[in-house]
Amino acid sequence: MLSITLRPAADADMDFVHSLSPRLSGVPRPPWHDLAAMEGFQDRYMTATFDAPDKEARTLIAWSAEGHRLGYIHMRPGKDGVTGEPCGYVSLLALAKEAEGMGVAHALMQAAEEWARSLGYRLLSLDVFAHNQHAVDFYTRRGFEAETIRLVKPL
Repeated sequence: MLSITLRPAADADMDFVHSLSPRLSGVPRPPWHDLAAMEGFQDRYMTATFDAPDKEARTLIAWSAEGHRLGYIHMRPGKDGVTGEPCGYVSLLALAKEAEGMGVAHALMQAAEEWARSLGYRLLSLDVFAHNQHAVDFYTRRGFEAETIRLVKPL
């Protein structure tokens, strides 16, 4: 496992954060959405996420011992979809390609769980595209379970 340090994101990290957008928009996607649609979604989501963040929101950057940025996670307060109870929400998690399989995502998710517990949340939630089986499997191994499934039928 790689030696990883997590630090709060600074303004100087935002170019790195945005540089990973193609990794997020390029995930396996529903066949009725082309890459341009996914890129547009990702651009809108990044703008909404970072233009007016909640005061409790946190973005952490994973760094290697050699001083290279490896990935990031953004967490924010959310609400449980069933009860409305406040909970933690992982809105973004992205890694540099070279950081895959090195424990970086695990460390970032561990930090998200600690952040959520520190705020007294009972739940931590996230969304993932159903066709992104790699991500679904990763989160399932970490103890996440499907709560709702949105079904879509192209017409």
